[in-house]
Amino acid sequence: MAFLFPYIRVKYILMMRKKLLLISVALFFFNGVNAQNPSGFSSEKLLEFNTYIQNEIDAENIAGAEILIAQNGVVAWQESFGKRNMKTSAPLTKNSIYYIQSMTKPLISVAIMQLVEKGMIALEDPVHMYIPGVKNLGITTDVELGIDAPTRAPKKTMTIRNLLTHTAGMTHGLGSSKLDQELFKLMYNETLDYKGHLDLESRVDVLMHAPLIGEPGEQWAYSAAPDLLALILQRVSKESIPDYLKKHILDLLGMTDTGYNLNEEQSKRVMQLHSQKETGGLELSPLQVPTQGNTVYGGTHGLFSSAQDYLQFCQMILNEGSWNGSQILSKETVTLMSINHVSELLGSAGGFGLGFGMIRDAKTHPGPGSTGQLYWGGYFRTHFFIDPALDLIAIFMTQKLPHGDDYAIALNQYVYAALE
Repeated sequence: MAFLFPYIRVKYILMMRKKLLLISVALFFFNGVNAQNPSGFSSEKLLEFNTYIQNEIDAENIAGAEILIAQNGVVAWQESFGKRNMKTSAPLTKNSIYYIQSMTKPLISVAIMQLVEKGMIALEDPVHMYIPGVKNLGITTDVELGIDAPTRAPKKTMTIRNLLTHTAGMTHGLGSSKLDQELFKLMYNETLDYKGHLDLESRVDVLMHAPLIGEPGEQWAYSAAPDLLALILQRVSKESIPDYLKKHILDLLGMTDTGYNLNEEQSKRVMQLHSQKETGGLELSPLQVPTQGNTVYGGTHGLFSSAQDYLQFCQMILNEGSWNGSQILSKETVTLMSINHVSELLGSAGGFGLGFGMIRDAKTHPGPGSTGQLYWGGYFRTHFFIDPALDLIAIFMTQKLPHGDDYAIALNQYVYAALE
């Protein structure tokens, strides 16, 4: 909802500028974040980013995209380009909605940390306290032998901290090994069937029949662990996952366009998924995500959101847990989530906090960014980063298969180059 500042004293302006046509001076807010103000950025450099995106659209590498950049609580730049649907030529607008895939994970991580703050769970709790089947998981002797490979018993206990940091020894079914390929088929079918499972419990049950790939805590491996976090959230809070997120995070932050299911009006604003044709160019993908009737409320993925909505979430993290007049997390908890919890498993430059990737050392990191930057992205090429050192947030939204990191890289490069 937008709020309008009172008009500046009209009589005074008319007295000083009798023949001046008065245009009311109004500042609009987008759910607590000020309207576009490029102060602190080079407009010329930001326009170069616009040109890059337009060139990608003209080359049919993407159908459309939205960029949102905020600094010091003010929207510095927000632009939308191209089409929401190439088949109908519907334009992509700034209030469009996107299937954010793995950008669901940070929200589930925040929800879990709320339970930690309340003393309902602890980071070092064994996962099998809440999901007993975890206790029976063995470690595969060879990922190329698939799900039915011989296993050995783990020496370490999987904890909630392991789930938050992708160090649980689990996988995601996205790799090229036989184990990953078989797991993907069981979790999502061969064609990303979003209704292949009745509920989250059904999808987690698949994970309970797949071996681990390593000892908990001894490797970082991108995994479906957040689905277990979501199930823990449901069982401990005794609320459905959509209800919990709505009550404890989304409504408090004014994230009215975020959810596992959308209403009719919201559904009309969803950017359709596009895929690259083998002969070049784009086409409307047959793998469209249903906007209604979804019953698997996952932690790995599942949410729809808008750039404006996701900005509110990022601002809460940047503002140390408080935003829009609501305290979502304590300052101490956000600090804990924002530090590296995986030692050197991702090298000396990168790290992983509790739900976020991070830059540990900007001097040795290959791309631009400050030490302490938090980030993550989604499989359909959405991406965001939060830079506490510069009070900076950047969000990139589109919907395209196959996955790639090119737009995440471009977002970092163009935004940091535009800083003055």
